[in-house]
Amino acid sequence: MIVRADKLGFAYRPDRFAVRRLSFELYRGEVFGLLGRNGAGKTTTVRLLTTLLPPTEGGGTLFGKELRACGRAERARIGVVLQSESLDFVSVEENLRLYAFLWGVGRETAKARAEEMLELFELGPMRKRKPWGLSGGERRRFQVARELMHDMELLFLDEPTVGLDALTRSRVLDYLAARARQGLSIVFTTHILHEADRLCQRIGVMHEGHLLTVGAPSEIKRTYSSARTVEVEFQRALTTPEQEELRLLFTRRGEGLGTVERRGDLFVVRSRNPEELIAEVVRWAHANGAGLQRIALSESTLEDAFVQLVSRPVDTPLLPAGEGP
Repeated sequence: MIVRADKLGFAYRPDRFAVRRLSFELYRGEVFGLLGRNGAGKTTTVRLLTTLLPPTEGGGTLFGKELRACGRAERARIGVVLQSESLDFVSVEENLRLYAFLWGVGRETAKARAEEMLELFELGPMRKRKPWGLSGGERRRFQVARELMHDMELLFLDEPTVGLDALTRSRVLDYLAARARQGLSIVFTTHILHEADRLCQRIGVMHEGHLLTVGAPSEIKRTYSSARTVEVEFQRALTTPEQEELRLLFTRRGEGLGTVERRGDLFVVRSRNPEELIAEVVRWAHANGAGLQRIALSESTLEDAFVQLVSRPVDTPLLPAGEGP
């Protein structure tokens, strides 16, 4: 076990908790995602686990050592990319090599790794420029690249893909997944939920300083977002009475569905029993002479589950999603 949080909490003052009673574990080679709205406590959690903040309640361990007792030896085994920037006045390329040198990486290894990072983060054209002269997105790419220059066992990434374009983001995620397969443990916070779904083995959803649930993305989606989206397109525009008839048909069946969109030839609904719903639509279309152009079924998403979770009061009892808090 690399990290363990046991009812971990932090209060800025006695009546203002940023994080409260967090409990979870992180294992070698695992990517653990922390999801939450702004102010949910994600960054404070990262600061606690990297020993930048002392816990005010509960505790935990880092590499098997109590957080409050951790020091330079433990911090030397981790990498941290926070949202705040730290930029130097040497060039991008020199900065990468200097950072590797400070962490004890050999000259040739540092040179090769710098080239790898420059290519991965598309920083080659600005290798001779100063970091503070880069654009916001370029500075973010540089910041993540620099942290990946040294060898570590645990990497904390706090919103690492902010400002990155879709192609660069995908390449970075693939690189992180490869590093995790080699044994690197990663704590990954993001607002981009499909990134977490793609990269993380387990996810913790935070809200108002509390950890609502922990589980694999598939478990969380299955537990908290059972409804799926059915999109039906007809060969002709439905009349207003036909649209209303179709809506009432679903309502009478007690489908518990919600209409997402409705227009002349298109009907989009969310349903807990989409297979039965589709069969009902086919029968209705045949009986009413309304040919079907297309039927599409979309699986529930992590975003659906996230919205369901953070929309309920913090003290609402939750169903377990794999491993609960």
